[in-house]
Amino acid sequence: MNKRINQRRPYSGEIFFVGKNGFNEGRLKNYSKSGLFIITKVHLLVGDIITVAIPYANDKRIKCKGQIMRRDRDGFGIDLFRKRSAANLRIIK
Repeated sequence: MNKRINQRRPYSGEIFFVGKNGFNEGRLKNYSKSGLFIITKVHLLVGDIITVAIPYANDKRIKCKGQIMRRDRDGFGIDLFRKRSAANLRIIK
């Protein structure tokens, strides 16, 4: 059963994020208006809040905050907070 409200779109590109352990990088696997999945070896916990810098979104850099909702061996999925100017997030390759 798919619990997602918004359809995820595949993407393969570098992404940067800041968590309680400082500045990190990973690869964006997919995204939607409400969430992202980041492939990374960085160990953060479900419930942690991170700030993500998304390059090339709508032809400008966007920073979003979100909460880690799930983890697996490849990385983690985050739910983006609603209060953000990039409500119609579109990442351009």
